[in-house]
Amino acid sequence: EKSADSSHDIELTPFTIFRYVASIAMLIFSIIIVAALMFTGNTRVASETHPAVALIVCILAVLWLSMIEGQQASLVGLPPV
Repeated sequence: EKSADSSHDIELTPFTIFRYVASIAMLIFSIIIVAALMFTGNTRVASETHPAVALIVCILAVLWLSMIEGQQASLVGLPPV
């Protein structure tokens, strides 16, 4: 019998661990690629301003997007998981 605390736990199978590790690896790879493009001036914002400004703008845009996505989910009224 499962308790209320463990009802949402995910069983860690080798495939699940592989998925988690692969997801983190792809996320780190993507962040490195985007930062490298910014600091080599290969984006429009980075070529027109200092690359650090482009990085800050990118981080703020991602934070803003995550807040808007969260608000959209709460406005739609999705049922709790």
